[in-house]
Amino acid sequence: MNLSIRHFKAFLAIVHTRGFTRAAEQLHISQPGLSLMMQEMESQLSCRLFERTTRSVRLTAAGQRLMPVAQQVVDEVEAIVPVLSQLSEKRRRTLRVGVPPIFSATVMPNVYMKLRETQPALDLHIQDLPKPEVERQVRSGELDCGLGVFPRHIPEVSRRTLFKFDFIYLESRAAPPPRARGRGRAARRIRWDDLPDVPFVELHPDMELQEQVDKCRAARGVRRTDGIRMNRLESLVGMAAAGVGPTIIPSFAAPVGMDAQISTALLVDPVLSLGFHLIMKRGREQPAVLEAFTQTLLEVIEDRRERIYPYAAADGSSEVPGL
Repeated sequence: MNLSIRHFKAFLAIVHTRGFTRAAEQLHISQPGLSLMMQEMESQLSCRLFERTTRSVRLTAAGQRLMPVAQQVVDEVEAIVPVLSQLSEKRRRTLRVGVPPIFSATVMPNVYMKLRETQPALDLHIQDLPKPEVERQVRSGELDCGLGVFPRHIPEVSRRTLFKFDFIYLESRAAPPPRARGRGRAARRIRWDDLPDVPFVELHPDMELQEQVDKCRAARGVRRTDGIRMNRLESLVGMAAAGVGPTIIPSFAAPVGMDAQISTALLVDPVLSLGFHLIMKRGREQPAVLEAFTQTLLEVIEDRRERIYPYAAADGSSEVPGL
C-alpha cells in the first residue's frame, strides 16, 4: 500500500466541501487530478469511497469507516510537523564532540569561549574521553565527531587531518639545561642527539604516541634511560613540572602560561610531525555547525602555536613549526 498524507487530505477535502470541484479549488489542483487521486486510493483500498451523481457526492459505508481514521492521521501529522521542525533545528545547532582529556584541558576551553562569542546559537557538548571510547561513541552515533590522534584505519569511520603537531621537550625550570640547548627565547630548540641521559617521565611503550617517540629516538641512536611510566599526557606534564624528570609530549598538550614553572623546547633534527584528526561515522550526515566549529578550533590552534613558539627559526627565518 502506498497511500500518502496527500491522499487523506484530498479525501477529507471532498467530504468537507461535499464535492470534487470545490475540493480541487481548495487544494489548488485540477479536478481531473483530484479524481485520479481518489481512483488510486480506492484501488489500493479495494473499495469505493464515494457515490457520485450529477448533483451530489456521498460517502459509501467504507468511506464513512475511513473518515475518522483519515482525520486522525492528518491531525497527528500536522501536530507533529512543528515539533519535528523544532527538533531538526535544534539538531542543526547541536554538536557532540569527543576529545582526549589533555586536549579538553589545554585547547577546548578557548574553543568553547570563542564559539560563545561568534556562534551563540551553537549548542556545543564536549565529552572528555579516552581514545577507545571516542572511537566507540563515534561508531555508535552517540557522538557527532571525535578529535585525537588516529594513525590507524578505524572500521566504519572516516578520518580528516585537521593539523600537524610536533613533539616538544619539557622540563622543570629547576632542572639544569641540556647541553647545546641555546639560551633565550630565540633558541628554544633541542636536537634529539642532545637529549639528557637521565630517566624520563614517559607513556607506556605500547601507546601510539610513545611508539613514535621511541622510534625517532632509536633512529638517531639515542639511548633511552628507564624512568617513570604513566597512562596520561597530563600526568607527564605534572610530573615534569614538579621536577621528577623531563618528558617529551605532543605540542597540543603543552601548557600555556606556566613559563615560571616549566621550560619547553622544540625537538629538531628531525622535527617529528604527526596528524591530529577529526573522525566521523562513515555515511553520517555532517552537522551544519561542524565547519564553524573546526574553523574556530584551527584559529585557537594557530593562536597557541604563536604562544608556544614566539621566536624565529634557528636558521634566522620567521617560519614557525607546526603545532
